[in-house]
Amino acid sequence: MQKFLIVFELSRFIGNFVEIRILCVDSSPFLISYSGLNSIVVIMKKRLNLHYSMTSVFFISLLSVLLFMPTVADGQSITQNSIQCGYHFLRKGSPDSSPSKYLNMRLDYVDGVSMFYDGFTYERDSLRILAFGEDGKIKDQEEYNKLRSLPRQRVDDFTIVNFKTSEIIQLFRQATITIRGTTKMSVPDWKLSEESSIINGFSCKKATANYLGRNWIVWYTEDIPLPIGPWMLWGTPGLIVSAQDSEGLFSFQLIWADKLDNYNRVTFIDSLYPDKPFQKGANTKHFVLSMKEAEKMYTRLRTDVSYLFEVTGVRSNNVEGLQKKAKKYIPLIPSDYWKDK
Repeated sequence: MQKFLIVFELSRFIGNFVEIRILCVDSSPFLISYSGLNSIVVIMKKRLNLHYSMTSVFFISLLSVLLFMPTVADGQSITQNSIQCGYHFLRKGSPDSSPSKYLNMRLDYVDGVSMFYDGFTYERDSLRILAFGEDGKIKDQEEYNKLRSLPRQRVDDFTIVNFKTSEIIQLFRQATITIRGTTKMSVPDWKLSEESSIINGFSCKKATANYLGRNWIVWYTEDIPLPIGPWMLWGTPGLIVSAQDSEGLFSFQLIWADKLDNYNRVTFIDSLYPDKPFQKGANTKHFVLSMKEAEKMYTRLRTDVSYLFEVTGVRSNNVEGLQKKAKKYIPLIPSDYWKDK
């Protein structure tokens, strides 16, 4: 049975009807080709209009996604229901500081689920399983040496956007503490513009939205008609190529897009941060919270050394000194956003 990727975009209400713009991708009238240094995906598109009868009060979210079967291009088994993208992520610890640069960020998308993460962090979590035994002792010195050689500066959290369950899951790690925060997806109110630009070889259009407490300016490409992007940014008519908040604290830049090389990353990471809390020994603890409480707890763990020691059970006679050396941290979702939530 032939399957399709269909993206429904709410256009306008007309009496008892809602007009929906449909982006329909099919293996016959549409072409997937690969070219350039980073095998950039180029997809021809076609737009259709449809009127959907409303017999009761009915609201359609901005985007609904159905998956379609793989399309083979240039003799390769490459699918558009799976893709991997590389991003550069810059974040500031304060408005006047120089940004920290994370140049190995990844966005995996497969079967209606996307995950944004630091490639080094994923490798670290994989090596930990190989390097340590259940008792916490080193069981493989070679894997432990690989673990120690990884760069220290990295993003320690994962963001999963699940279009099938309409959930966003944030997975945090700080010291021996892991946190799983979950919330229902809320549709960003993107204001689409006809302003266009070429960014890293992608033909892009501009969109803006106030989303999760910040004003975001993004550029998306309809050449890759998937409503995905870095972090929790989603819902544009194509892949988000560039994003920056209005204060200049955070920015994401797409560097490459290619076929997905590993279909099991989301499942593997999800298994490390299960949906039930647990504790191993005195110090290793896993919390399962709402997104609001997860964000609040993680921010406090990052900014309050005494609280970090309290939760982990670590003792120190130099809490004040360590607090002075602690790096400044600004969360992507500002703390004020949660006050009325």
